[in-house]
Amino acid sequence: MFNVSDMVSLVMDKNACGILIKKPSNIFYITNFSGEGYVYFTCKGEIILYVDGRYSERASKECFTKIKIVKIKEVYKDIVTDIFKRNARDGVTCRKYKPALVPVMAIMFESDYITYDEYSAFRGEFKSKIKLIPADGAVSKIRSIKDESELNYILEAVSIAEKSMIDALKTLKKNVYTEKDLALIYKKNLMERRSQESFETITLSGKNSSLPHGLPSEKRIGKKSVLLCDFGAERNGYKSDETFTVHLGNPEGKFLDVYDTVYSAQQKAISKIKPGVKFSYLDKIARNYIDKRGYGKYFTHSLGHGVGLNIHEYPYISKKNDDMVKEGMVFTVEPGVYIEGEFGIRIEDMCYVEEKGARVITNIKKNKCRIEGLV
Repeated sequence: MFNVSDMVSLVMDKNACGILIKKPSNIFYITNFSGEGYVYFTCKGEIILYVDGRYSERASKECFTKIKIVKIKEVYKDIVTDIFKRNARDGVTCRKYKPALVPVMAIMFESDYITYDEYSAFRGEFKSKIKLIPADGAVSKIRSIKDESELNYILEAVSIAEKSMIDALKTLKKNVYTEKDLALIYKKNLMERRSQESFETITLSGKNSSLPHGLPSEKRIGKKSVLLCDFGAERNGYKSDETFTVHLGNPEGKFLDVYDTVYSAQQKAISKIKPGVKFSYLDKIARNYIDKRGYGKYFTHSLGHGVGLNIHEYPYISKKNDDMVKEGMVFTVEPGVYIEGEFGIRIEDMCYVEEKGARVITNIKKNKCRIEGLV
């Protein structure tokens, strides 16, 4: 969970007085508050949550005990006034900007979430007394390392999602459903387990399976068609994400070749995961293998992404990301081949990085493409 010292180091490394945060998942991570507002985290480790009248009572019930809650009426003016008071009280002088002869304080802000209009409003209130500097997604990088309690929430979400989808597939064997029907049954199963979707469920059949992020339609799922299911659940805000592709009939020829290609590419990439490896290298392993098998042009997205309080979060496993894998990270490995007018195959598992390699934390076996192996 949230570690104050990590955030203090982040702020101090930038020689700033604090960091202004608005992204809901980051606010929840720091305060346990699930509503809307702003958080100001100071270089001394103090945490202030700014909320308006709609959320003040809720915040007092949800927040960790050490969080200071400030009720505001005029968002920018009230927040800036409070920050000025705290900086003056603490006597914090953080940075000098030449050629100015007097110190100018700096505050980091969530440049990847706060809008330009918000930035402009804050800058107008701060005037020239405090300089705003971008945080460049730094909080998300702190969040990418999951502790035991966070991992347990993710594992619970995985279990809920898999049981709910397996139950939905069991009813599919006895009935004729549309893609939307299957998705709705899955959602119902989640609700019965006191959970919800971590993203809009994808249940695609036949030629529709070639749509990487297609939406379920009124198309009936044929008894001998391809079925691609991409699904997830939540537990205490933490999410899961998993995809399997099965053939409801007797798969042969090209389908089997593509399935073997995608599955083998995924397994090769997973086998190379360990602390210190570049994310771009993992993407390259899978991409090169799929290309070697002749399907490279049909793999149209990156290899994976982090999962936690957001369904897509740092790290991103792509050819453009040369950052290193770290112990404690949770991310997906999901190669796919999508052939328009024919079918698509994606295989996605979640991995938890341990000292010596990756532990796959999703449980549905994907070495075979028959629905009988799932249910």
